[in-house]
Amino acid sequence: MKTIRVLGLAACVLLLCGMANARVVTVRSVVDYRDDDLPENITLNDYNEPQGYFFIPPGETLDHSPYYRMSLEDWGWKHRLAAVAPADANGIRGALLSIVAWDVDTAEAENDVIYVNNRQLGVLQGVEREWTTTSFALPADVLAEILHDKELNVFMDVDTGNQGHRVTLGSSILDVTYTVPGAAAEPNATVYRFWSPVLSGHFYTIKESERDMLLAKYPDVWAYEGPVYRVFGALNDGGLKPVYRFWSELLSSHFYTISEVERDYLLNNYASAWTYEGPVFYAYVEGQQPAETKPVYRFWSAQLSKHFYTINEAEKQYILQTYPTEIWGLEGIAWYAYELPVQSQP
Repeated sequence: MKTIRVLGLAACVLLLCGMANARVVTVRSVVDYRDDDLPENITLNDYNEPQGYFFIPPGETLDHSPYYRMSLEDWGWKHRLAAVAPADANGIRGALLSIVAWDVDTAEAENDVIYVNNRQLGVLQGVEREWTTTSFALPADVLAEILHDKELNVFMDVDTGNQGHRVTLGSSILDVTYTVPGAAAEPNATVYRFWSPVLSGHFYTIKESERDMLLAKYPDVWAYEGPVYRVFGALNDGGLKPVYRFWSELLSSHFYTISEVERDYLLNNYASAWTYEGPVFYAYVEGQQPAETKPVYRFWSAQLSKHFYTINEAEKQYILQTYPTEIWGLEGIAWYAYELPVQSQP
């Protein structure tokens, strides 16, 4: 099996075991057409082929057999983690199973049902004749089994009603976030916030050079609102992920995201509208955050075509209670960061 260690990948579900302030290390297991292991201890339709056989290789026709599967052509595979799981792991904070498939049909009796370790997770979601990814957060009892067994059995029931539309499978990706002994890293960067009454938008940076440049050269455009929370300037903890920044000349707006899916979507579909500026700092994704961190919330204004980010619960509540959703609608948690230290009173 092709298995690699990576840092800062998506995961969810609360801490299963281990210390609350433990470090986290995330590993990824990918099963695709290159996997030449035979399946073991898993319900299959007696296909005497490597488990990667039914994952489509590049260049093959998407809607042709054997990759274009239909009812009664179910199959399963195994994610093996023994080679990459941390030797000193004392728990699993979360795991995410992501299945990439083409031409998923979600009509009645045509659902493609996913099972792990004989437990039903749900059905694939998608769009006909397009590639889509469906992600499942694994439940706590399955996390306990992964911690003990260092593997996960996956089974796909194609068109559970024994009739319906076909589907082609591209890959299965398992991200597991382990907890290991040791304190979480300390944040070493501060996010500074600016507001522009000219552009009706905010700007965020950890760079003192950017902060000072705006203060010196554009005081009439950018009003300095000060430091807002603490993050990291480097990838020095396994639970961290980069926060990416885009700039739109068309909208006169910056956009920030920790999601690789959102980043790639803009790069692939809106490169002419959004200029990619790269990672600007590092924060924690939901499910991998240390206990001391707080959520940074993301709002969207359809009226202004702008996003707004805040870690301040009072500010979040004020916006929710004051503005209708078309002016500022809460999109959820963008990432997790550290609040600023409380200043002692003189």
